[in-house]
Amino acid sequence: MKSHLRNFVRVAHLWLGLAGGLFICLMGLTGGVVALRPQIAAFLSPPAPRVAACESSPDWDRAARDVTALTHSEINRVYGPYSSDTRWQFRMTTATPAIYRHIIYDACSGKVLGSIDLAWMDWTVDLHHNLLAGHTGRRWAGAIGIVMLVSGLTGLLVWLTAKPNLATAFRISLRFSAATPRQLHRAAGIAAAVLLGLEAFTGLWLCFPQTMRGVLAAVAPVSGEKRPPVRGQHAAGRAGLGDLMKAARAALPDGSVREIRMPEGNGNVQVRMWRPGDFRSLGNNVVFLSSANAGVLAVDRYSEKLAGNRVIQAMAGLHYDEWGGLPFRVVSAAAGFATPLLFLTGVLMWWNSRRRKPASAARARTAEPVEMAAPPVLQKVRTL
Repeated sequence: MKSHLRNFVRVAHLWLGLAGGLFICLMGLTGGVVALRPQIAAFLSPPAPRVAACESSPDWDRAARDVTALTHSEINRVYGPYSSDTRWQFRMTTATPAIYRHIIYDACSGKVLGSIDLAWMDWTVDLHHNLLAGHTGRRWAGAIGIVMLVSGLTGLLVWLTAKPNLATAFRISLRFSAATPRQLHRAAGIAAAVLLGLEAFTGLWLCFPQTMRGVLAAVAPVSGEKRPPVRGQHAAGRAGLGDLMKAARAALPDGSVREIRMPEGNGNVQVRMWRPGDFRSLGNNVVFLSSANAGVLAVDRYSEKLAGNRVIQAMAGLHYDEWGGLPFRVVSAAAGFATPLLFLTGVLMWWNSRRRKPASAARARTAEPVEMAAPPVLQKVRTL
């Protein structure tokens, strides 16, 4: 049974890797870049100027006017800093969908510091999430995630059913030989399989939210999303950024604004806030505001969620690498960058095995005993 199981799992791992390896590499590489997005944005941002004293209360309405006048476009999102940094990032709409201009504003000095070129990052994010094809692409990305998850699990099973030895699992010969691809594949696979499987599994919650929510509801209580109905308002009657900030902070006095999502067209404003104890760096709480007058429509507190809803939010936080800080982001990115190595070494292992089969068959034919013809005298004896 063990031998049959191992052969089945090995064949499944082989052909899943060969058929879907390039797509897994695509998701792994883009996911590795996206994992480091906040750090890349902070590194590329212009430095904050040194000032004698920070403004006690930044004029956010003036900030919005200055950023809008600079870009001649609308604010799509506003990202707040995660630490003592005073630089805020304004994401502005452009004529190209999913591509934005990114403006850096310093809340301490009250000045626009400049823009950063993150169009390539926006393109990478859209490629990773939607394969540049909207909702249809997201479903295909989910299918790649399933292949990635099953491939990782079968790879671990192949190793576990072959008398694994941790003492030699990560041993790689310094001299390249025919065994080197197998050693690299084994070591990188064991090191990255858990993280890649985790990223693939959590990605399914983003690609197929209703299906995964339904499965979870069978074992744990799950409530509906706490979203107020969209109240369309005329664009001329929108509340200012300052009023939105003030209303969100009044709704959650102990919270810090980490992200403001402006409605696309007309609708409600979502303010994501971080409170002490939240595991997501972006915050686990959402305040819904009216885009017309900044009135509070609903407050989605993490502390009031059911166990099932906390699991759902944990899946999103894990996939976006918001759990564990910078070390987790670096390790997750490294696992994504390891996918090309896994694919290349896997192909080399498969190719070497194909080359060995004809040679083994030839040696077997050469080693076969050849029946010699009996001498005439013995032939007569046998006849008698």
